[in-house]
Amino acid sequence: MKPIVSIEHLHKRFCKGSVCVANEISFTINEGEIFSVLGRSGSGKTTLLRMISGLENPDSGTICIGNTVVYDAKTNLPPNQREIAIVFQNYALLPHLNIAQNIAFGSKASSEEVLHVMQKTKIETLSSKYPHEISGGQQQRVALARAILDKPKILLLDEPLSNIDTELRTILRSELKEMIKLFGITALFITHDKEDAFYLSDRIAIMDGGDLLQIGTPKEIYNRPNSLYCANFLGKINILPQRFSQGFQKRYCRLDAIVLGKGFSHQARIQAIVFYGNFYEITLAFEEETLMAYSFDDSSV
Repeated sequence: MKPIVSIEHLHKRFCKGSVCVANEISFTINEGEIFSVLGRSGSGKTTLLRMISGLENPDSGTICIGNTVVYDAKTNLPPNQREIAIVFQNYALLPHLNIAQNIAFGSKASSEEVLHVMQKTKIETLSSKYPHEISGGQQQRVALARAILDKPKILLLDEPLSNIDTELRTILRSELKEMIKLFGITALFITHDKEDAFYLSDRIAIMDGGDLLQIGTPKEIYNRPNSLYCANFLGKINILPQRFSQGFQKRYCRLDAIVLGKGFSHQARIQAIVFYGNFYEITLAFEEETLMAYSFDDSSV
């Protein structure tokens, strides 16, 4: 696959050098790929997006978009010359403009092109309405239509699902992926939510403290994390006694690797039971260690 974005040795510090938000970051994003940067608040993921977009200047490193170097020691192109588009957390729609005007705002596209992208995103009937008159899902489609109108090389999504309730979030997440894939867009998705990242992404990069810890497909980083931090960040784990292994891969196991039910014959004392609707999370005390396990069977608890 052809790389669309190439980042090499990107470095950035804040507060007179005391806070590192990007520590020699290097990676590529391939054409047509949804690439997510996943991390907790303060991990450096949003600053990374802002440096790629040109809204924040790195201290050093190289950023290439398409075949163009947009930032290095000699070059620093402004955002409007980087062939990028951004969908912000609050969608940033202009309240005094109707939907068609919002989509066309700042673009040189023709009215026919605006109509075409509205039809493709299924919002052509909203043309004369204003942002406050449409739903959250429709606002997301408007923001996406505006972002893709000028055919950017890379679409940057800054936590667009973070302030949405769970039920609507599931719907909007599905629609967002559908629209991105429909248009064949290359996208960089910034999020702190593991479920969003796993649902949307072709590949995921995990960040913490300005460091890029691991890159891989959702299955790769979940099943083969390269550190205890990545393993724990992606889901609850049991830390196993060191004597059980010679390497990292055997020093932990996920809760779904221990399932209680018929055939579980080990003796243990139940310390806690938490009901999650379709399964139980059970804390078991053995002679020398405590483990957590799942049960999908009422009879086992």
